[in-house]
Amino acid sequence: MQNLMIIAILFIAFACKSNNDQTVVEKIIYKDNDKIHEKYQQVTKEFGPLSVQEGEFSSKSKIIPWSSWWFPSKDKFLFENSDSTKLAPLQKYDLYVERTYGEDPGAAFYEETEIYDPSEVNWAGLCHAWAVASVLHPEPKHNIRKKNITFSIADQKALLLKSYEEVSDLKYYGDRYDGGFDDEYDDVFPEQFHRFAQVFLFDQKLPFLMDYDPSYPVWTVPVFEIKFKINKVDQNTAHVKTWVTTASSFVEDPNFLGTKKSVKYYEYELFGTWIGPNLLVVNSKWVNDAVYDHPDFLIAYPDKVKRASRNKKLEITMIDELNQ
Repeated sequence: MQNLMIIAILFIAFACKSNNDQTVVEKIIYKDNDKIHEKYQQVTKEFGPLSVQEGEFSSKSKIIPWSSWWFPSKDKFLFENSDSTKLAPLQKYDLYVERTYGEDPGAAFYEETEIYDPSEVNWAGLCHAWAVASVLHPEPKHNIRKKNITFSIADQKALLLKSYEEVSDLKYYGDRYDGGFDDEYDDVFPEQFHRFAQVFLFDQKLPFLMDYDPSYPVWTVPVFEIKFKINKVDQNTAHVKTWVTTASSFVEDPNFLGTKKSVKYYEYELFGTWIGPNLLVVNSKWVNDAVYDHPDFLIAYPDKVKRASRNKKLEITMIDELNQ
């Protein structure tokens, strides 16, 4: 097996299986190209080692995320409408709060003076907030009118995403690549990605989030469908082709309704030992185009998170009140 050296004993009891016929594996540690790989094993440490079989396998989440414009940080959309006769989402929010409670909170002014940065990098925006909101909240599907103010679908989505801008308690797997000398570009590794998909999409039928860009920029998307095509190569190797379906934030109209799909394609090899129809995986590598284009990190289904916004003049309860 190329570039693979097992440096620990696998304690495998195939003769002693549990009632649900699951293999018991106590510990797996290995070395790949003289680099200790164990620090990147968050998924298998928590959910157990990966085992695969030959064939085609697919699964879909019971929750389908919705698409939204990602509101780039360099744009003025949130606080200033390009049409001077109309109001931006945060201006409408301010007007609603003033008409309801008698005081203008100044959320639009705060966004413009404290958060907006015209020199921000091109990829910065609210895609991370959208990815979380799209799997936790029903999609706004109709214009609403409150206090004689019409909130479009784009307005509602913008405000909802702002309420998830500083979301906390997300559970990450894999380290973000930020160009540091000690960063591991191949992380998240294929066997960790594959096991993660098994746990959430196959076992729990839940979506998960991922940064699909392995380099410095962060593009977070919700994953809701996946297909694996697994072929045995030799006694220690399987080749995997994977199609990952996500919702996309690259919509032409901020009032877009529904789910715009995007499909990412990855190839990788899994290494281990075939025992019967099962390959017990201990290592892996991205191959072909996936060497340069693979997920950077993964985020578990965010069912228990705390919402917050960078805009200190926004009240989440007010935003939710608009949708009632």
